[in-house]
Order: sequence, then structure tokens, then C-alpha cells
Amino acid sequence: MASINSYETDIKKLRRSRRSRRFIRRLLTILAVLAVAFLIYLTHDSWLPYFENILEEGYESATSTTLDEEEESNFPFDVSSRSNVSIGAMKDCWVMFSDTSITTYDASGATIQSVYAPYGTPTVETSSSRALVYDMGGYSLMVISRRNEIFEKKLDDQILFAELGEKGNIAVVTSTDKYVSYLTIYDKNGTEIFHWADGNYIMAVAMNDSGSGCAVASLYASGGILKTLVYVLDFSSTEIQAKSSAIETMTLDIEFTDDNEIWVVGSDAVYLLNSDCSVAYSYDYTYDISGFSARDDVCAVTFEKAGSDEYLVAIFEAGLDEPAEITYNEEIEYVLVSDDKVYLNTSSQLDCLSSSGELRSETALGATYTSFVIYDNNAILLNYRSVIKASVGD
Repeated sequence: MASINSYETDIKKLRRSRRSRRFIRRLLTILAVLAVAFLIYLTHDSWLPYFENILEEGYESATSTTLDEEEESNFPFDVSSRSNVSIGAMKDCWVMFSDTSITTYDASGATIQSVYAPYGTPTVETSSSRALVYDMGGYSLMVISRRNEIFEKKLDDQILFAELGEKGNIAVVTSTDKYVSYLTIYDKNGTEIFHWADGNYIMAVAMNDSGSGCAVASLYASGGILKTLVYVLDFSSTEIQAKSSAIETMTLDIEFTDDNEIWVVGSDAVYLLNSDCSVAYSYDYTYDISGFSARDDVCAVTFEKAGSDEYLVAIFEAGLDEPAEITYNEEIEYVLVSDDKVYLNTSSQLDCLSSSGELRSETALGATYTSFVIYDNNAILLNYRSVIKASVGD
């Protein structure tokens, strides 16, 4: 009997021992899971965007063959009752500001995010990965990405205009008590890194692709003639890197080429400056300028031929002395340079031209559109009533 009792006691001890070991293993497993979860929480900011991009790319790849019919269902957008409507495009989405918000959309027209921005005179600028919206004449600006608000700033001085660089830095030109135009550069996180002014009116700013500097066009009057000075600035130095001689024009826009030459689109001529700001090439206008766009090695300017029903687009390419000129019998409503191609629309068609002026594609339009952006081999077109999407080919 003693042996049986001893055996039962040993079995009970063994069972208690096993239960204890199972409990300890479970406890250690739970603690390990909690530790991993805590580590993931602490480090999620560094790796989550990477996996979001992978998931988004995978989703878009998986649905790209089945979205065609669904895409059209989101277009057109009715904007007839909205105010302050403008559009822009990044590499992986397009954006629209309307009423008091800026919204990012995918290729189907579905909303990705919408951010509240109560600006009186909103202006949208985009790069490949970010969008900048600022209140022209006001004091506020905001930078967003496809899914997130990066930063928002409230300035002490009135914003005249702003530009967004490819590396995320922004140039803001304000009016101050001391200067009629004052340039401030902010880095990609919204921190001030550079200031500059020459006492004249800053008319245009172009950021270089590396994000290390910019070109600035400032305007002054001498003897009743408007003149422009172009400066090249480095954000790590107080010294001016290059400065042009006086150019007798009012600058409307400037842009770097791939070789750090500088397009200067003036009110009465186009100039191409060397990297040292000496004039490499100039083209005087014969007709009144009606539109312009410059990007990298291509610049396009549209004209209205006075006294006739003809309109002209002149396409300039860095390295070539003569532009390609194409005549239209309808008014050219808008022109845009993108990926070394020139896009323009009349009331009846949207054309894509090569840098040599060759017609690459032609899309019929059923209405007049005041502006458009190029995104995902499509044009997103805007007028006072609607936003539509039209294919422009490869």
C-alpha cells in the first residue's frame, strides 16, 4: 500500500512539474512577444513607410489590369460648386486643392488623404514626391506627401510666392519691413537654413536638383527700362556663386537645365544662360507671349499672332540655337513641359509634341480646359465645371 501511495505521490509531483514547466514556457513566450511588439512600436517610423510603399505598389500592380472600368467611374469630378480649385501631380498620385482642403488621389480618382488648409488664395506646387500649398498674399504654407502632412508653417511676413525643390526643400519669398522681397530657404523638415535679398524685386526662383542651391531672378528699373539680374546661390555659403549682367526684360520664370544652365523666360525674350550666368543664347519675341513652361532641357513659349486667327508655340532645347515652331488655328489654352515633351491644349484637342516639334499624340477634347497636369500617362484636365482624365499615351 505504501508503494502505491508513493507511486501516486510521484505522479502528482511529475504532473505539477510539467504544469510548472508549461506555465514558465508560456510566460516566457508571452514576454518575448511583448518585447518584440514593444521594439516594433519604438522603431515603426523607420520601417513602416518602406512596407507601405511595397504594399501600395503590390496593390496597384495587382489591380492595374482590372481598374480600367472603375477608373472612369470616378471621373469627371464636378467642381462647379467649389472654390479655389487647382491641381498638381506627383510621381505616385495627383492632387487637387478645392474650398479649404488639399486632397491626394490615385490613378482611379479615389481619395488617398485630405488635409484641411483654410487658405484665401491657395497656390499648389509639386515635386515627384511632395506637394506644397501656400496662401499667396497670406502667411501660411503646408507640405504634404502622398499619405501624410509633412509640416505646416505660419510666417510673420506676407508670402509673395514659393517654390518646392525636388529634395523637399522650399524657397519662400516674402515682403518684409526692410525688403520688398526676401528669400528664405527651408529644408525638407521645415527648418530655416538660408536667407538672401538684394533690395530688388525677386521675380522667380529655381532650385537645383541636388537641393544645395538655387538661381534667383531679381528685377529693377533703370532709366525707365526694366532689367533683370540672375544670381546663383549656394545654401552653404554667403558668397554669390555667379551673377549675370543686366538683362533688359522682366523675368517670368527661370529653370535649371540638366547641365546647370539656366532658362530665363522674359516678357519679351527667352534667354539661355551658361552656368556662370553669361548669355549663351537669346530669342526675341515677334508676337505677344500668351503662355510658357520650362523643365530641364526643354522650354516652350506660346504666342498670339495679333490681327490673325493663328497661334504659335516655340519649343527650345538646350544645345540648339533655333526653336521648333508650330502654328495652330485655335487658341492655345495651356502649355506644359514634362519628361522632355511638350503638352498643349486648344478647345478641341490635347497634343503631345517632342522637343523637336514632332506630334507624338493627339487627343480629342469636348470642352475648353484652362490647365492640366500629366500623371501616369494621362492628363488630368481642369476647367470651371469639371476635372477629367484623358490618355496621352506612353
